[in-house]
Amino acid sequence: MNNRIIPGFRLTLGITITMLSLLILIPLASVLVYSLKIGPAEFFKVVSDKAVLFSIATSISCSFIAAVINTIFGVILAWVLVRYEFPGKRFLDGLIELPFALPTAVAGITLSKMYSTTGELGAPLSKLGIKVSYTHLGLTVALIFIGIPFVVRAIQPVLEKFNPAYEEAAYILGADRRKTFFRVILPELRPALLTGFGLAFARGIGEYGSVIYIAGNSAKEHTQVVSYIIMQKLNYLDYSSATAIALVMLIISFLLLLFINIVQVYQSRRTSGVYEVASATTGDALPQPKGGRYIMIALSVVFVFLMLVMPLLSIIRNSLSKGFGFYVESLSTNYVRSAFLVTIFATVITLLVNTFFGLVASWVMTRFQFKGKQVLATLIDIPFSISPVIAGLSFIMMFGRLGWAYPIVESINQALGTDIQIVFALPGVVLATIFVTFPFVSREIIPVLNTIGTDEEEAAALMGAKGLTIFRKVTFPHIKWALVYGMILCTARALGEFGAVNALSKTRGVTFTLPLEIDALYLAGDSDSIVAAFSVSSILVIIAIVVLVLRNFFEHKEKVKRAGA
Repeated sequence: MNNRIIPGFRLTLGITITMLSLLILIPLASVLVYSLKIGPAEFFKVVSDKAVLFSIATSISCSFIAAVINTIFGVILAWVLVRYEFPGKRFLDGLIELPFALPTAVAGITLSKMYSTTGELGAPLSKLGIKVSYTHLGLTVALIFIGIPFVVRAIQPVLEKFNPAYEEAAYILGADRRKTFFRVILPELRPALLTGFGLAFARGIGEYGSVIYIAGNSAKEHTQVVSYIIMQKLNYLDYSSATAIALVMLIISFLLLLFINIVQVYQSRRTSGVYEVASATTGDALPQPKGGRYIMIALSVVFVFLMLVMPLLSIIRNSLSKGFGFYVESLSTNYVRSAFLVTIFATVITLLVNTFFGLVASWVMTRFQFKGKQVLATLIDIPFSISPVIAGLSFIMMFGRLGWAYPIVESINQALGTDIQIVFALPGVVLATIFVTFPFVSREIIPVLNTIGTDEEEAAALMGAKGLTIFRKVTFPHIKWALVYGMILCTARALGEFGAVNALSKTRGVTFTLPLEIDALYLAGDSDSIVAAFSVSSILVIIAIVVLVLRNFFEHKEKVKRAGA
């Protein structure tokens, strides 16, 4: 059905495709165009190099293991958060999205420190003969940290909408809890499980910031990940090798994203009555032994404490290890002040661009049916699945000296008498930040718009209301909280972006953001610099906590509003 009663189809579709093309697709196509200049022999020589093959194998294997573990604990966490009531439930729920809000570089140095032989968890583990930092185990731990929100947030909405009458019917027919779960509940959860697994797996393969510190990046131990290899090629100006490897990873990421979207389409087409009563599940439908309930809650709390809470406590402890005076001094340097201003500038521009795109894209994706809609949805989600390092590389291949757009920029400079630079300058930092946060706002708004349907907008359109009036008076009241916490998540991710801006920012004190300044301090190696790195990290941690509190608050208000509707 074509819902063309609602105005704005051509305008919003045109803006969506234009922005998507300029900010995402054309830069990525630049990688493809440059890789085509490489002969087949050279291409296969690069991608078949032992170090490259080992890095790909390491990224895929560790990401797969982490995604499996996250799937198991994701089910447990989602079940506990949906089915049980207990003190601190909202706090536990809010912590799930900490990896979204916490900068990857901060997570990386914290996990590396925690699991070192002298760290809070590494020391007792080393006494048992278990080494974590600089091993594949450490890599997997970091990928578990960054991947868990994808699984929980994929499964949780499905459990919330599940009709308990089906469990009750199975119980009446003689099925115990185990059979009920595997034969009634699990089949309905399977698409969400596969989606969460796929997202965590795709994110892990391309991860950079949270793994490069804990991995050790040893060629001998095969702890180099593929994103690290690409960054090394960029640092040595070996663009041919970087683009060849990036092309392989783009293909892998696109296939994973295609798989995820196929699963989501399958899930959306399920029309059984299992989800008819979305608000009915406020507890377990079947009798549950108290022991089982307590074990599930305990497992969830222990997992979240070890994987999410302890890193926060570690950052605070390390940042204050040399006293409050040193802490203040660490935050008062010219480098930190410059990095803070660059970060704020890039974040504000990113928020404006992505909020506008999110509103336009969510309107066209939910209010109209058109050919290629699912393809467009897949393309919008691309930044979720590719490595941030590849995002940085794409702009180098577009605006760098070897890029096709470089002569155009130089011609503009000559005509206007300016000296505009994109790569290794502030515009490049902004573009990279926009790229990696591109889908955040739209992905928060789209589910809400899908839920409320189009009846109200159609009625307003039939009464003669124009598009902007319909949006302002009918649509906006429904999506305002989703918009707010989409903007909050976008802001948090922009503040903490590391991999993409690391590829495009090379001048400390000029184009460095806070995560890059943290990286520079940590890599300096002396004790003062490492403590200073944690001190700067604490600022981003505070921001992350504020983000989580605000998001939890707005989400709770939205749920209360829906419950009262």
